Amino acid sequence: MPPPDLSAPRRKENPWLARVVIFHFSSLLIFTTWAFGGQVPWARQVIAGWGSLGVLLFMIAGVTQGRAPHDRYPALRLLWPLWLYDLLVIVSCFNPGFRELRNGTEISLVLADPITWLPSAARPLMAAQELWQFNVIVLSCFNLWLVLQSRRLLRSVLFILTGNAVALAVFGTFQKLVQSKGLWFDLVPAPNPKFFSTFVYHNHWGAFTVMNTAACLALFFHLLRRNDQRDLWHSPIMLAALAALLLAISVPLSASRSCTVLMGVLLGGALVHLLRRIIQHRRAKHESATAPVLGLIFAATLAATAIGYLGADVIAQRLQQSAEQLTQIEQANTLNARLTLYRDTWHMAEARPWFGWGLESYAHIFRIFNTQRAAEAWIWITFYAEAHNDWLQSLAEVGFVGTALLGLLLALPLWHVRWRHVQSLVPRYLLTGNIIILLYAWLEFPFANPAVVLTFFATFYVALRYAQQEIRHHPERSP
Repeated sequence: MPPPDLSAPRRKENPWLARVVIFHFSSLLIFTTWAFGGQVPWARQVIAGWGSLGVLLFMIAGVTQGRAPHDRYPALRLLWPLWLYDLLVIVSCFNPGFRELRNGTEISLVLADPITWLPSAARPLMAAQELWQFNVIVLSCFNLWLVLQSRRLLRSVLFILTGNAVALAVFGTFQKLVQSKGLWFDLVPAPNPKFFSTFVYHNHWGAFTVMNTAACLALFFHLLRRNDQRDLWHSPIMLAALAALLLAISVPLSASRSCTVLMGVLLGGALVHLLRRIIQHRRAKHESATAPVLGLIFAATLAATAIGYLGADVIAQRLQQSAEQLTQIEQANTLNARLTLYRDTWHMAEARPWFGWGLESYAHIFRIFNTQRAAEAWIWITFYAEAHNDWLQSLAEVGFVGTALLGLLLALPLWHVRWRHVQSLVPRYLLTGNIIILLYAWLEFPFANPAVVLTFFATFYVALRYAQQEIRHHPERSP
């Protein structure tokens, strides 16, 4: 059965609602990214508070942005996995799996007697807070799909996303070059030595930057397609290329090895795509492609050299650290501690496979399953607040049911788009960035960062709406 057609004509776009949605999203994005990526308690409180306006806008848009009579309330059709996920977590909050015992300022968890066949939460209050933050982020981003019907407005959202990311990258690059030991040029002590720009953890910055670079590439290829043979040097195309370059430079400077590789794969794929496009265009005009191809390869080599030069010291340090880690693993003749962490997390998920131990329970419950214990009690035991694998942590916290609902939250709207009729590269590059981060979540925990979650869902819903709007404006591509 073919997917329902959600690109059917809608009511006329409400200009004031569109402006309010863009303003709300932009302010939420800028605050979250500059406030340490949202990874401090007070920033999370502001996100939950200001993001609540997104829930109100979602309700208003649901009433005013109706569709044709045969296809009403698409938000309910696309978001029912979110509503079931909310129900799962809410039920768990009223079925605590542990009781809190206070000894002065210390809090200890003692196993309670929950209803075994219902979802339960180890820390109900923390689960409720995390659930609300997740909902306000998702709905604030979904408003971009629900309200914005113009591709021009959707591209303006991408310009805001990438412009903000470039400003952060330039800020972080200068901060790194002057060897600041703390955030905001030493104004704020860094809780983690592996920080970059305003982000507390360099791998979170890397994930954030990969998605924004994908957005830059989407705009670059859109502008290239619309260039109409004008002078490249006097068009916005070079501005998009420069933005991608500035973002790319920041990743090796942040010392994120994994995201440097991901960035290389993304840019390498885009370079191959561009070379292929140039060759096809030249052949269609019966012209030689040698000069522009060689010029592009030279420019790419020059850019890679500049990135390597600026990040030489950081790259050398990380290579040395990698060599030392490999030597330690070989000498110990044991599995990597990360693999042991994954195995222990899987055992935690196995203990409660259906609904897990409760949202935001990992840091408190994993201690029971952590096998990386010292032989002597006085030796410090490694503490893990995150599983360094978002997929496994989701299984451990909300079980297979909750994780499947999160997967459906992404898969369901993708199924509603007739992708074979979409020719624009904008949604394809945006979704490429999303896919890279979803794969990266098997090795790290990018979705523990609110700024990464916000960017992920924003680019995801913009890609979907952009694809659907292209089909609406080019009905000759549809059957």
